[in-house]
Amino acid sequence: MLLEAVSSTALLRELERLLFELYRGGGDAGGIFDRLSHLTGAKYPLLAYLYFLMDADRFMPIQPTTFDRAFRTLGIELRTLRSCSWDNYVSFNAALGEVRRALAGLPGLSGVQLIDAHSFCWMLEKLEDHGEGDGSAARKDAGRVLGGRDRSIIEMRLSIENTTRNSNGQIVERTLKNKDLRMSADELDRLLRSLMTVQQDRCALTGIPFHFHGPDADKNLLPSPDRIDSDGHYEAGNVQIVCRFINQWKGPSDNEEFRRLLTLVRGVELDA
Repeated sequence: MLLEAVSSTALLRELERLLFELYRGGGDAGGIFDRLSHLTGAKYPLLAYLYFLMDADRFMPIQPTTFDRAFRTLGIELRTLRSCSWDNYVSFNAALGEVRRALAGLPGLSGVQLIDAHSFCWMLEKLEDHGEGDGSAARKDAGRVLGGRDRSIIEMRLSIENTTRNSNGQIVERTLKNKDLRMSADELDRLLRSLMTVQQDRCALTGIPFHFHGPDADKNLLPSPDRIDSDGHYEAGNVQIVCRFINQWKGPSDNEEFRRLLTLVRGVELDA
């Protein structure tokens, strides 16, 4: 389409009109994005860069494959590859905003901007890209950027935020329970850090020491946020941190009932 504009006066004028509205005319950003996507063959990196030039405080460039991998690493459920649309781009920038807030909550960091979150995600994947062998060296580098414990806390916070965004009574194959997050992102981050300290980095239900993200971590022993009352919401007094496999086993069970079942299991002598 862009090459066609060289020889098509009508197409060239249409592109010029859209770009003028974007940069000078105060047009509808979403409508312009989708129209430009149609005219340019859905070139996501090109469109994102045009919007980055328009407002670098709100919009970031994108390389779908790299950022999809970074988001998976951070536990963010968003796919951008072959998903070029205004709604997807808004979600992409919102996800970077979540990463920015998480970084801003780390000790010693202040004034974190959206571009910093963008750079963090980019470096997270590029460090892994430049690893050798099975990638363990890259994962160690990524761990040094953030730290296994801090990364685990960030992933728990993002997991809660994603769960509450996606589980408010939507009807899919079944009706999901409402799960509200009744605190800000910063308050949630502080709560998780406080719980980790109070629990001495151990599972609230079993006392098993947590593993943190790193090359030798047992994924079943990573920390996982759990609602004490499964019918309640994510709020102070109703959140505990347990091993991931315990959270999966517990499911929607009552906390005390699950403790009782654990006690029974521990009391059974298994045959050799």
